[in-house]
Amino acid sequence: MEEGYMIVNGSDVYYKTMGEGEPLLVIHGGPVLDHSYFLPHFERLAKDYQLIFYDQRACGKSSIEIDSATMNLAGFVDDIEQIRQKLGHEKLNVYGHSWGGLIAMKYAIAYDDKVDHLILSNSMAPSAVDWQKENLEAAKNINAADQRRLDVIVSTGLLRSANAVPYIKEMMLLSFKSQMFDARNINKLNLFIPEDFQQRSAVFGLLGPDLGTYDLYADLSKIKSPTLVLFGQSEAAVNLHAQKMTKALPNSRLEVIKNSGHFPFIENPTEFDKSVRSFLNQ
Repeated sequence: MEEGYMIVNGSDVYYKTMGEGEPLLVIHGGPVLDHSYFLPHFERLAKDYQLIFYDQRACGKSSIEIDSATMNLAGFVDDIEQIRQKLGHEKLNVYGHSWGGLIAMKYAIAYDDKVDHLILSNSMAPSAVDWQKENLEAAKNINAADQRRLDVIVSTGLLRSANAVPYIKEMMLLSFKSQMFDARNINKLNLFIPEDFQQRSAVFGLLGPDLGTYDLYADLSKIKSPTLVLFGQSEAAVNLHAQKMTKALPNSRLEVIKNSGHFPFIENPTEFDKSVRSFLNQ
């Protein structure tokens, strides 16, 4: 394992590699989360691939000090390209999860010749309209007791307390709990919440213009790299836009992981690993 920092677009970006073999760049979700929720679950894949984790700009251990002019989707794409160059890889296998799937799509659109295989796992939808539809459906899965607790945290000022980290983490876990096929699996999700989470979250507010009206469906035709679209069985995307998304990608296939939701590597690791390995080895 190797870990450290590299200067990317003038900012300190934390990275960690583990394993040996073909490189697999892992792009975490969020925004404002970091790579740590993949662990220890992804360590299984390190037996056959060199996993490259990094904390996106203003996330995790990476610096919150960034150039606001590049705090947009294009900036996140350029970060990946700089990471690829600094690590000396001619091509990368790219895995993007959730919000990271949107970044992965944007990267592959811009740098398809640098992508060996692309995995869009539980990805944000390729358009703002479809993303909003999915969010509305996902919100319906939050049970009444959890919703009451979320309302209490927001309405009573707990998020403004001197140490808000426990309440931010509780909110996130309650929200992600509704995205599990089996709610009990939420205990296997490891989330790191930095003390300056709210300041980092404010930085991500600069992405508002990019996320308000985006639509990548037409540009997905530029991605010629083999692409695996993965969703968990209980995700709303399966019935909303998964097929549309897959058809927009010229060289892709869709796989739905049984007995899982937004985190199939946690809920159904056997089928998840089998799908990823089979695809990368083709």
